[in-house]
Amino acid sequence: MMLRAYFDDSGTHANSDVVVMGGLIGTVEQWDRFERAWATKLADPLPECCKPPLKMFHLSACAGRWPKSGFEDYSDAEQDAVIHDFRQIIIDCMLTSIASAIDRKAWEDLVIGPYRDVLGSALSICFADCIAETNRIANPRPDIDTIAVVFDKGIWSERLQTIGDEWTYPPGRPRMLSVNFAAVPDVLPLQGADIVATENYWHAVEWLKLGDAALPSAHLRHYLANMLHQGRILDREAIAAEIRRRGPDGLAPG
Repeated sequence: MMLRAYFDDSGTHANSDVVVMGGLIGTVEQWDRFERAWATKLADPLPECCKPPLKMFHLSACAGRWPKSGFEDYSDAEQDAVIHDFRQIIIDCMLTSIASAIDRKAWEDLVIGPYRDVLGSALSICFADCIAETNRIANPRPDIDTIAVVFDKGIWSERLQTIGDEWTYPPGRPRMLSVNFAAVPDVLPLQGADIVATENYWHAVEWLKLGDAALPSAHLRHYLANMLHQGRILDREAIAAEIRRRGPDGLAPG
């Protein structure tokens, strides 16, 4: 059986406080159900309101009612309803959620010189973390033979491609068959991953300001209450601890 994972990014714009990679993991059968339900919802997003078809679902575009996004004339109630319905597809398909976040400003301040040469950007750490967690989730399952991972092609770089390719070299089981990149409008599961990345980005921004006093939004609370999920955030303290653990050359001991 194959496990497939899809990841999107959020917070990669220049003035972002946090970088997030989030996505969803499931079997081929789960993803087949997801794609059928997602395509049906795009074709008729709110039947009771006679809304026109959507080309794609993009959470930020919906929340901000961006021009030419298809959400310009949605009311508050319609906006909440369509976000709920797309999120419910993810829940109904019983996919597993992963999110990895890093305090971007702290990373830029602290990870310099040889540390940056070794560790790379905050995005590259989130990228590698999501692949590693996908593999960790698949590893104890005897029914999983192979894994395929897909990221939004908007983040592609030679460094990320190299990180991904290295995961496909080792034999063994489960086997990481591929780490590829694709366009979000063209791949429905990446639109589901966008919801994970965006919701976690919004929450991570608040968490860096308020700590544990930051409460998830109503949409995120519903999502977390009904999903198998895992997430982590590296704040300034955690980044500083990782640097202290490493030698002056940036390499980890051992």
